[in-house]
Amino acid sequence: MPTGVRHYNFGVEIEAVAKPYGNCDSFTNVDWYRQLAQKLRNRGIQAVHDDCSKYSKHPEYYGGKWFVTRDGSLKRPRPYVCMEVVSPKLDTMHGVSPIFSDFWEAMRVHFKPQEDISCGGHVHVTPVNLKNKFSLRTLKRVAFATVVYEDYVAEILPATRRDNHYCRLNSESLECGLNKTLGWKKSSGALRKVAAEIKSKTKKADLCHYMQGNRYVLWNFQNIYPRRKAKRCTGTIEFRGGNQFLNTKGTLAWVAFVLGFITLAKEEDLLNNYYSYVPPTDPSWPHRAKEWWKRIRQAAKQSRMGRHLPDTYAEMQTK
Repeated sequence: MPTGVRHYNFGVEIEAVAKPYGNCDSFTNVDWYRQLAQKLRNRGIQAVHDDCSKYSKHPEYYGGKWFVTRDGSLKRPRPYVCMEVVSPKLDTMHGVSPIFSDFWEAMRVHFKPQEDISCGGHVHVTPVNLKNKFSLRTLKRVAFATVVYEDYVAEILPATRRDNHYCRLNSESLECGLNKTLGWKKSSGALRKVAAEIKSKTKKADLCHYMQGNRYVLWNFQNIYPRRKAKRCTGTIEFRGGNQFLNTKGTLAWVAFVLGFITLAKEEDLLNNYYSYVPPTDPSWPHRAKEWWKRIRQAAKQSRMGRHLPDTYAEMQTK
């Protein structure tokens, strides 16, 4: 395992259903968004709120501030307040733990976050280089690793994220080349064909279309290329399967997992070193899963995030 530090930028999207303390019936959602943004600024964290006067596309990675906004998929009656909080670009080398600690402290000044099966946590990642973009070569390695390790990742997902409409396994995403090749069933031969097809892609857009039919998949590659005549893109790989973020430890655990996964995918290069498929029904699979998790934890250490991962992969379901 290389000893060099893997340097990443990342951002998170925190979906929340929150219950305000006290009786503030006169407050609108926008009022509450403003309150949270102010509490973040009080802690030295740059933040703005959505006044909801017009449609606002999430400015992930574009702005340098936290953004408190509505979430179109969450609708709850009063007194609950639904929101999505989008972080700016954060750097793994610049002490992210205190930032999230301050965020959750600010959130709890006015609200009690509710456990809600509709909420999930999303993590966006880019490398730190001149363009803050993954190369096509690296994207191919990560894409194939998501297919090879799909069964392993499914084991760490909380029950509410499994078979969830908003984070389907990529192999189950209809209208994509991956789904058509696998035919809903993995085998060594099918995975070798997937590897060949991924290798053949010459454009990031083609790779994305091969990996998914829409953005509601576990690993979303739609941000790796400009779409709809846009001249820019965030360049992120997005993981959408995280448990609902409710505290600092849980948020950092899922960030650490995603960074560890991407680092491991780059280093193992399964695209050129793939052997055979072992299904979860195989007697050796539990041991293989433990060894995989050990490698994930080691890889996460390269971003100084390994300490945020639990000892066993099963513990991720409760993070």
